[in-house]
Amino acid sequence: MSYIETHPLEHNTIQSIYSERDAIVMAPPYQRNGDIWSKEKKQLLIDSIINRYDIPKMYFHRYERAEAKRLKKQYAIIDGRQRIETIFQFIENGFELGKDFDYLEDDAVDAAGMNYDELARAYPKIKSRFDSFSLPIITVDTDDIELIEDMFSRLNEAVPLNAAEKRRAFHGDMVKAIDEVSLHPFFTKRVRFSNKRYQHKEVAVRLLFIAHNLNAGGQVIDTKKPFLDRFTSDFKSGKAKTVNKLKEEVTSLLDDMASVFTTKDALLTTQSSVPVYVFVYRQLADDNLENRFTRSRLVKFDKHRADNREIAEQDITQALFDFLEFDRLSQQGTNDASSLRERWRILKKWLKA
Repeated sequence: MSYIETHPLEHNTIQSIYSERDAIVMAPPYQRNGDIWSKEKKQLLIDSIINRYDIPKMYFHRYERAEAKRLKKQYAIIDGRQRIETIFQFIENGFELGKDFDYLEDDAVDAAGMNYDELARAYPKIKSRFDSFSLPIITVDTDDIELIEDMFSRLNEAVPLNAAEKRRAFHGDMVKAIDEVSLHPFFTKRVRFSNKRYQHKEVAVRLLFIAHNLNAGGQVIDTKKPFLDRFTSDFKSGKAKTVNKLKEEVTSLLDDMASVFTTKDALLTTQSSVPVYVFVYRQLADDNLENRFTRSRLVKFDKHRADNREIAEQDITQALFDFLEFDRLSQQGTNDASSLRERWRILKKWLKA
């Protein structure tokens, strides 16, 4: 029978938590990416701690003894990762106090712009005050990881998670496949868009979803959040063979894509471009025309579109409608099935010509 219990953490000062940092799993599977706060937001947290403001509770999953021994870890952060990482970064001189920092108890203190070591030298009592601050940490005891994942989602409802972050809490075979596909060199080396909020995973699930629907009957379905969530949930368990086959197919396509594009390629600055390139390539390969899919030809395609936009500005009747339509669909409704099909058609037609 599943259970969940919560207790305030003892020995919860900043100094104590920092000394035990190696015993904390900062990024369990359900967590969002770290280090997504701005410098200003980090400085505000440290300011709040030094000036003794309340800060929100943090939640740590306390591992059972056997699991803790196996992992050589005591806790995993359920909620509060950004705050804990910010505190650790400040201690390690990763950033300094804000230029507008005021020490409320003594106007004579001028610590603005100081890092942790500088603060320790100039104002050792304030540094000690920071170190001894008690963090409001609640430990969660349970043997059911799904309860932890559910708790993570609930706690973060007030802090909007994006679709990829929420989907990680689904757990299961498809989430694992999404994770593995997102670590392909195509994503880690070729694309130029950020992965701070799991954008690589969001594209990965779209590729798996599109491949699944094409294989199941040639349909193209909107790649919007409700459909991707249902897809991830439907393949959570009991269909490992199908999931592995999909993962292998998409991985193979990405192997070919990685050989076409360059490091941090300017052609791959947007997430919406990836499903277009991947599945146009697949269609050409089905016709034994994959040799038409080259980077130089894709660059020429973009150049012709740019030239066409200039022509349209002068006289739209002289511009090519297909190119204008490709531009429009690349800017709006990029997850609509009709948008995907039409962009595939236009790019494939041009590459085959």
